[in-house]
Amino acid sequence: MANPNATERQLGGLALSGVQVQRPMLGVRAFHWHNTILKLGMSLPFWVVHDLGLLMIAEDNELLIATRSAVTSARPDPVGDRYVAQLRELRESEVFGAIRRWKPGDDLVAMILLRVLSPLYEQRLGGAAPEQTSFHLNPKHYEQLPERLTKLASRFDYSFDVGFRQLLVNRWISVVIAVEQIDLDTLQLLGLFGVSEAVSGGTGLLDLFEVLQQPEANDIVNFSLDLLPSVLETKRTSGQQSFAVDGFAGLTRQGAVDSMVFSELAFDEDLFVRRYLEREVFYYARERQNDEHHRVHYIAVDASASMRGQRNVFARGLALTLLKKLLLSGDEVYIRFFDSHLYEVMKGDPSRGPSGGVDIARLLSFRGERGRNYARVGSLLTDEMRRVSDREGVRPTLYLITHAECHMPVEVAVGLANEARLYGVFMMPSQGELDIEYVECLDTVQIVNEAQLFNRGSRAARALSIVDDAASVTG
Repeated sequence: MANPNATERQLGGLALSGVQVQRPMLGVRAFHWHNTILKLGMSLPFWVVHDLGLLMIAEDNELLIATRSAVTSARPDPVGDRYVAQLRELRESEVFGAIRRWKPGDDLVAMILLRVLSPLYEQRLGGAAPEQTSFHLNPKHYEQLPERLTKLASRFDYSFDVGFRQLLVNRWISVVIAVEQIDLDTLQLLGLFGVSEAVSGGTGLLDLFEVLQQPEANDIVNFSLDLLPSVLETKRTSGQQSFAVDGFAGLTRQGAVDSMVFSELAFDEDLFVRRYLEREVFYYARERQNDEHHRVHYIAVDASASMRGQRNVFARGLALTLLKKLLLSGDEVYIRFFDSHLYEVMKGDPSRGPSGGVDIARLLSFRGERGRNYARVGSLLTDEMRRVSDREGVRPTLYLITHAECHMPVEVAVGLANEARLYGVFMMPSQGELDIEYVECLDTVQIVNEAQLFNRGSRAARALSIVDDAASVTG
């Protein structure tokens, strides 16, 4: 439960802030960033989270960068003008400008702040920091704040905050470096898919934070951005129906009276009756998703040690692009990692936004740590395909994205083939051919050789050919 005095002290600390906004709801977003960062164990003064976060998301007409008139109870602030000048410089940076254009969600803003401020947090002043507590997400906390700040600032000791801002100004270069190290392509991809509600838990937030720091994740992002423009034109398959839900799709000769084209009523009464009896009257047809084409896809991505480097980049970029393609087609998609173990499944539903509700940060940052055991994984996948088939009422398609050493007993593969349509994508070593015992059990086999993996153009072309083939086979 929030400590009222700690909450008041945190709000009073805004006397040290250099960013002001009029809309209380922007302040509520700052409360969310503070709460999220606090959840992950970093105790930062609220005013610094407030200032840097608002620089990233507020439009020019929504904020003012200037020192506050309120004075803290500790001592006059000697670095206010320098702090404001540094905020203005950061506001104009390329990274912050890109973030504003992509309008990130609150969890992503919080993780960017964590990424930027963590180096400074490691250098923070000695001694006990004042208690930090979570805010209730209530706009009333932010209303009439300018009038309350002087009174709040006089109630508490802000020596720690004044010292922290002195440290911030003196070590500002570390903040600038952290900002410049944020990969814009990663932010673009996360903006394209959105951050799903699955991120809100502690593990999901850490995955998101890891993506912003992990160089290998940047390679996957760059490869994915090479592929995604080619699939974004995909449209969902739709049909027509006569009952009044969804939008208009066209005209039809049958339907309810309330869907009749109004101009039909202009005919002479006798002519109208004749046209009606002979089914010549036009009705508006409504859009409808074709239920008869309901499909379920299951993407299993090998995360074992054999998939390091370019294999990992190709596998995850392909999986992410295939996920997007299938979601845009209106299909349900399950996706999960495996090594010697099946990890937590993520379900993508086209009704749940651009990412389908899948944690994209987890797709980019996940690391397997349990060796490999393909016989065991094959048996687990067989049971899983049976459950999916029973639950969804259709036979799923299983995409197995792995390498040429993915050996499993033939009897296990036969059992798996009985439960799902198998689509295998195998990445080859520098020499040799695909030599797996169960190749006859696979409905489709795609081979990616080493030369294709290490050539950017060939790699993208090969991945897109697999995506197009998968869509055509299951479409």
